[in-house]
Amino acid sequence: MKTDPRAVTFSEILRSESFSGEQLKGNRILSYRFPVEITNFEYLAQRLIRENNPVFYFEKPQGNYRFLAIGSIRRFRSGGARRFEEVARAVSGEISHVVQNYNGTPDRTIPLLVGSMSFFPEHRDRIWDEFYPSDWFIPEFIIHESGGKPVVSYQVDLSKPDPERNSVRILRDFIARLNNVSAAEETKTVRYRRIINREEKENWIKKAAGVVESIKKGDVNKVVLSRSVKFDAPEKQQIIKAVLDAGDAFSAGYLFLLKSNESLFIGVSPEKLASFEQGNIHCHAIAGSVTRGTTEQEDNHLGDELLSSKKNREEHQVVVNHIQSILEKYCSRVTVDPVPALKKMSYIQHLYTGISGELSPGVSMFRILEDLHPTPAVGGYPLSPALTIIRDSEQYDRGLYAGFLGWFDANTTGDFCVALRSALYTNNKLYAFAGSGIMRDSDPRQEFEETEVKLNAITSLMQS
Repeated sequence: MKTDPRAVTFSEILRSESFSGEQLKGNRILSYRFPVEITNFEYLAQRLIRENNPVFYFEKPQGNYRFLAIGSIRRFRSGGARRFEEVARAVSGEISHVVQNYNGTPDRTIPLLVGSMSFFPEHRDRIWDEFYPSDWFIPEFIIHESGGKPVVSYQVDLSKPDPERNSVRILRDFIARLNNVSAAEETKTVRYRRIINREEKENWIKKAAGVVESIKKGDVNKVVLSRSVKFDAPEKQQIIKAVLDAGDAFSAGYLFLLKSNESLFIGVSPEKLASFEQGNIHCHAIAGSVTRGTTEQEDNHLGDELLSSKKNREEHQVVVNHIQSILEKYCSRVTVDPVPALKKMSYIQHLYTGISGELSPGVSMFRILEDLHPTPAVGGYPLSPALTIIRDSEQYDRGLYAGFLGWFDANTTGDFCVALRSALYTNNKLYAFAGSGIMRDSDPRQEFEETEVKLNAITSLMQS
């Protein structure tokens, strides 16, 4: 059988003087790129997600890129109050040992590390056992597609025994799998059954009313109270297909899928936590929402009402002020959109403000993320009393919900989204999550209906 020229080139690189003998004592990682032709990305991704572990799929339709990261050569998992510090220290050591070989491919930003942070520093429920509160890994393979042009990045641990023979064999096998793509498998329309807790609605409304009273007493200004709804889940492969096919319907946000062993965490988030590029940081403040109208006239009317709503504008401004104050600690200059705009998703519209800054030299990416997370949009304000109320009021473990996911490369470029409109699949059950920002003027029943609208993001995904 003829050897693929990309594997031949890779073997020649490994045999070169730069990657042999004494040069390998630095525990180095080689990141090797090559272009590929993929006729059906969605089908290939379905198959690779099913066959590999761990897996991270991340798509930003408006940014015109998506990638699938599979397998890991390094994994950094922890929990507790020092999880940001621990992953930052571990990752900085690894990045300094990475050698990149673009192999003639375009100089495109491709992730090097991918992963997630949960909402709280520790998990309380065993349904989250497969996902650590801080879970990051260097993938073995990344298929990155931008502008319809896919590139593969292959990460190799050069410190392992006989890296040439073993890694070349792995690469040959992977290329063969890429080439062996037949027609897409047929999958059934996703069906699920909601497990109804008839007391849950009134209990949640009662808790929201209690939060309103705490706000009126001056204990806190805002609390984001959330819910978990359980479904008898469809087959795992149907869920995977639904996420991969959702780009057109959810083009204004992020799509993600994180697989660890047999569990999946999926979502269609509208909210960026932060992105880093060329010494700049960009954040989104998203808070305050209303449903979409059934006609253009009704939709515009609802949007105008949202823009003029005192309660929603106050809730939104709390988030803007928080993000701005964080960026001012780390940036030489911060720019804030003068007035909120409307961010329209397929099922909901939000108040949106963009906030950007020029980073000061030497600023740690994870230090900024630690200060930003969680924003008042998903936690509340002030944060400490809001988190206490959340822990006391919510009878479930948020886990990765309202945490964040994302990626970064060796040059401090990265993109992170808040894990909203999300769901956990584990043990043949699907747990979907949604929350609402409770303020002084909140109507608890209207806030409950807002969570129902947000849950539609997952239910509509499952029906697409």
